[in-house]
Amino acid sequence: MRLAFLLLLLANIALFASQQGLFGSAADAGREPQRLDRQIAPERIRLLTPDQLVALRNTPSGAGEGKLACFEFGDFDEASLARIQARLAELALGERLRARQVEAPNWYVVFLPAMATRAEAERAAQDLRARGVRDLVLMGPNSPTPNAILLGSFRDQELARRHQSDLTRRGVKGVQTSERGAGGQTTRFEIRDADTVLAQQLAEIQKEFPQSRLGACAS
Repeated sequence: MRLAFLLLLLANIALFASQQGLFGSAADAGREPQRLDRQIAPERIRLLTPDQLVALRNTPSGAGEGKLACFEFGDFDEASLARIQARLAELALGERLRARQVEAPNWYVVFLPAMATRAEAERAAQDLRARGVRDLVLMGPNSPTPNAILLGSFRDQELARRHQSDLTRRGVKGVQTSERGAGGQTTRFEIRDADTVLAQQLAEIQKEFPQSRLGACAS
C-alpha cells in the first residue's frame, strides 16, 4: 500500500514538473497556444486556391527566384504587324518592349509542281480535298507557276519538311519543298525583363501567329 502511494506521488510530481517546463521545451511542443507562439511569422501563412496550386505546379524550374528573361518575337510582315502590335499593347510593356527592322528571311513552300492542263490541276485539287487536305491554293494562269498547287508556306525549313512528310504518309504523291527568297524587311520585337507570368502570356499570343518564332534574345 505504501509503495503504491509513493509511486502515485512521484507520478504527480513528474506531471507537475512537466507542465511547468522543467524538462525543457519538448514537453509542451504539442500544446496550444504555446505552439502557435513559436511559429515563424504565422501571419504570413496562407491557403492556396485550386487555381494557384495549378499555376504553381506548372511554373518552370527556377522561376519565382527573381530571374528575368529576354525574348525575341518575330518576324512580322505588314499584313500581321498591326494585329501583333495591338496584342502586345494589351500587356502594357512600356520601355521593356522594343521593335526593330530586320531583313526578311527566306521561306519554304510545300507544293505539287505545275500540271500540264488546268483540268488536270483541278482534278488533283479535288483529290486532295477528298483526302482531307483543306489548306491548298490552285495557282492561277497569271502566277509564276500556273496550275501548281500550293500546300503550305513556312519560315522554318524543318516545319516545311514535316508537312511534306505528313502529306506523303497520307498518300499524296509528288509533294516537293522549295526555298524562296523573301526580300524586303520585317519587324522583330524584343521583350526584356520578362518574368514567368509574362513569358506564359507571350507563349499564348504566339499561338495566334503560327508563322512567328518566340525565343531567347541572342545577346
